[in-house]
Amino acid sequence: MDHDVKMLQELCQCAQWGQNDLRAAMKKADDPAMRQALSSQLREYEAIHRQAQRLLADRGCDEKKISPLLLTLSRMDAGRKMAGDSPAIAKWMTEHHARILPQNRDTLPLDPKVSTLSNRLLQTEQETIGQMRPFLS
Repeated sequence: MDHDVKMLQELCQCAQWGQNDLRAAMKKADDPAMRQALSSQLREYEAIHRQAQRLLADRGCDEKKISPLLLTLSRMDAGRKMAGDSPAIAKWMTEHHARILPQNRDTLPLDPKVSTLSNRLLQTEQETIGQMRPFLS
């Protein structure tokens, strides 16, 4: 499998995890500012996911979807750990968004479009964490 396809499949999965986490957090968030930040982040993850899917399709490949059972279990875990208050949600989001970045993104020779999308996801992850920091206190 070529490096671009492997990275695009990782990007799709990272975007799926991100969307899953954000939807779980949005169900628990009462703070309007937090809900707005989460909604904005969700739109960005959806856009990254669509772009990764298109780039995979251009290469004649499909994405590897995350098991719906794993996504459901993750949402259930999130529901238990996010007490509905902004600090708990922000803590959970910052911890989980640090873990979903694609592996080996700097060691593979990538097509410029794939590299740009990978960098966009990295920037989005950093923005997600940054936007949650004010809610930690």
